[in-house]
Amino acid sequence: MATLNRSNRPLPWMVFGVGGFLVAFFFPVHIFIYGIALPLGWLPTPSYRSTLELVHYPITRIYLGILLVMAFWHAAYRLRDTVCDAFAMRQVDTIVAAACFAFALAGSIATIVALWAVP
Repeated sequence: MATLNRSNRPLPWMVFGVGGFLVAFFFPVHIFIYGIALPLGWLPTPSYRSTLELVHYPITRIYLGILLVMAFWHAAYRLRDTVCDAFAMRQVDTIVAAACFAFALAGSIATIVALWAVP
């Protein structure tokens, strides 16, 4: 009986896919609201107090946490493949992957800490 070699690639691909979907679906909305509509005066500018009150809701923190954490992991996976392919560095893929995923982990932890620490 042949021994099966199972790959661990499906898990990173799942995170990559979910992160890509969330980034593609929700970031344009945020860019439009905060980068175009508010500066042009199409929407009333929220006060600091109202924005802080919005972040106090658990659903807002969960939304921002998931969106940003998945964006970090999507970016790490994409950056890893881009660096390895563009610079022909597949022989050091493990090192590049470790660096990219370490930054994603650091960004994820920073996001969680920042959302937890909002007064």
